[in-house]
Amino acid sequence: MNETFNERISRNTILEKKPFRKEYEVMQTIYENGEDKTRLSFVAEVERFDAFRYSINRKNMLINGQSPDFLVEEISVKTGNMFFPLKLETLENGNLKQITNQDEIRTRWHFIKNEFLQYYSGKGAQEIIKTIENELASKNRIQNRILNSFFYRLYFLPFKDYIKEKNTDFDLYLPVFPFKNKVKFGVTMKEFKLSENGKWMMQISGECTDSRSFIQMINNRKTTASDEQKCSGKAELVYQFNKEDGSVFSINADVVLISDDEKNERQIIFELNPANTK
Repeated sequence: MNETFNERISRNTILEKKPFRKEYEVMQTIYENGEDKTRLSFVAEVERFDAFRYSINRKNMLINGQSPDFLVEEISVKTGNMFFPLKLETLENGNLKQITNQDEIRTRWHFIKNEFLQYYSGKGAQEIIKTIENELASKNRIQNRILNSFFYRLYFLPFKDYIKEKNTDFDLYLPVFPFKNKVKFGVTMKEFKLSENGKWMMQISGECTDSRSFIQMINNRKTTASDEQKCSGKAELVYQFNKEDGSVFSINADVVLISDDEKNERQIIFELNPANTK
């Protein structure tokens, strides 16, 4: 007799929240109007201590296959590194509850700031420092910095909510444009099964249901009564999970946004796989 959906779910160790420590290779490629614009790659280390407490570290960041060599890139990577290792606590479903080492992050900034001032000076440097310090002064801004990451949003997708609900349709909000409001997609969990390689596999797909236009998204504007054309788009995600501890084994995501006049297109391909530890 074939298993029902709920019977398969009852065997799923994703919900058991066992401790683990994993290392992943992450690649994120951004295309604009079909042109490969930016490739980010890094190694992510994720450790789960118990059902709700995690530590995340990031290393070996490369931009377009190389270490950052432009001033803006160097500054971005150096200031981004102060958030790692990142320690956090999640809610039962996987959504972020709190970052538990915010004081440690602020302390790291003092060391990075001193190093920063040895190499960079002038009005531009002071503006960057002011922006960072304003951000670090706010708990919400620190959390938003983390949440505006494709890695975090996809790795900590609240699977428990989606897997246990009988209705497999849900809204997925993705940070398609950095530091802008997330874009809304209406998606469906299409498939959940045991794959040939012994991993639990989940397929999610859907379309953009955001009411804003492409230009409104870029400019971080709310929906207004205007003649601006709305976006079309899609989101296709495939997850694999380890049966032994319920951890993510791999993620493959393809997200596309297209303005209705087809003059603007943005595509993000995100890949997460086990790191080669040899």
